[in-house]
Amino acid sequence: MTKTKPEKTMPLNPTDLIEFKTLAEDAPVMLWLTNTDGDIIFSNTKWKQFVGSRNVAEKGGNAWYEALHPDDREECLKIFEDAFVSHDHFEMEYRLQRLDGEYRYVLDTGEPYKDDKGEFAGFIGSSTDITERKKSEQQLQRSHTEMSQYNIEMRLINKLNSYLQVCRTMEETHPVILYYARELFPSCSGSLYLLNENKTIVESAVSWGENTGSQLPVITSDDCWSLRQGKTHTVNDAEHGLVCKHLTATPEHGYTCVPIIAQGEMVGMLHLQFPKIEHGLSEEDYDRLIESRQRLVNMTADNLALALVSLKLREALEEQSIRDPLTKLYNRRYMEETIEREFSRCTRSKTELGILMLDIDHFKSYNDNYGHDAGDMVLVEFASLMRNKLRDSDIVCRFGGEEFMLIMPGAPLSILEQRAKQIRESLKELTFHYQGKALSNITTSIGIASFPYHGQNPKDLIKAADTALYQAKETGRDRAVVAKELKIRAYEKTNANLKVANGS
Repeated sequence: MTKTKPEKTMPLNPTDLIEFKTLAEDAPVMLWLTNTDGDIIFSNTKWKQFVGSRNVAEKGGNAWYEALHPDDREECLKIFEDAFVSHDHFEMEYRLQRLDGEYRYVLDTGEPYKDDKGEFAGFIGSSTDITERKKSEQQLQRSHTEMSQYNIEMRLINKLNSYLQVCRTMEETHPVILYYARELFPSCSGSLYLLNENKTIVESAVSWGENTGSQLPVITSDDCWSLRQGKTHTVNDAEHGLVCKHLTATPEHGYTCVPIIAQGEMVGMLHLQFPKIEHGLSEEDYDRLIESRQRLVNMTADNLALALVSLKLREALEEQSIRDPLTKLYNRRYMEETIEREFSRCTRSKTELGILMLDIDHFKSYNDNYGHDAGDMVLVEFASLMRNKLRDSDIVCRFGGEEFMLIMPGAPLSILEQRAKQIRESLKELTFHYQGKALSNITTSIGIASFPYHGQNPKDLIKAADTALYQAKETGRDRAVVAKELKIRAYEKTNANLKVANGS
């Protein structure tokens, strides 16, 4: 609604007014005339057809006010009253109720006029139905807003994809997805469910919004219609729709569940609860908002599917590249990378780094007597025993053949010797059966080395452990031998720093 700058007042004598009414009566536009009090004293046929029975004769001049949209009355009345004080030209836009009950947008233009004495006598005005123009403007504005919102959402999804591409594990994706889910769906609650390794259940990995407690953390395909069908399941009316079992409380404004599927593989499910209706938002606009949220959640699920399947493939390939296929222990390549990393870390923190080099005694003869399949079974069982003796920080690798290495960051020499003893004693208690036959027990020889006592770099430390292993075999096997300590100044300096750091 607007009020323009004042214009010159037009003079009208009684004859002019009579002529105006005569000409205006059948004019194709709505025309009207007021007195000095603001009452409509004349309205033409077009105007009366618009508002119907609410005419001047029946309503005493208040037809216009009663036909105004309630939300527009206050501002219209103010502009109207101000014009009668200033005697200025005015324009205003508002909604006026038509005979059929529909509110239409109207543009009013009022010009002040004078009587034959030159005194202000009221306003002559026209009312133009501009509904179609307003609809076009609103549609244009809506399209512009939707395009702007779409561009924002696409930028967010592209950023999400770029971060997911550099994640190395599935766990690393969780905070990334959480951050961008909140950005993409700021007024919604939702959860991302991911299929577990056994592919039997889906577990909530990420949740956001006010209603995160309204969903079960672990569900099966029986709990969700989208997982059962492999397609999107949307409920707009929770009272009459098919509500999924994984919801502990029915969302007031509906929800959608979208399966995350890529290349025919089910990855998980994206659940989104629709936002409540904001104050002043029409039902039509709310429906349009829900449609846009549905499109966005579908698009997000598609992008997550591709990114997560790609990550799982990268994880699998990475795992294959660093794992021994038989024992599933880390391989030599990973061992070399790990010992370099841990050596640098222990050097900076002035802590010890221990390694155990283990070799199964008489393994060649074992293979010759029982066959390679039996030998492989023994290697697998030995690897399992090693895994059971690990601390969280320990790393066990298959060094090659029947040789294994246990890397123990921060472990003092006494712990290394204790661990070697535990492994040897546990191995003697281990029994082997192959194809229904009991096999003989095995023993292991172990070489022990520790930084900084036995090597100042990874290569020398491994060599020291290997030499100690050789000595264990040469002196009778089934024993652990500690490498000889270094006798160089570099060692003494490092050892002194280590003692200071350890408070000894």
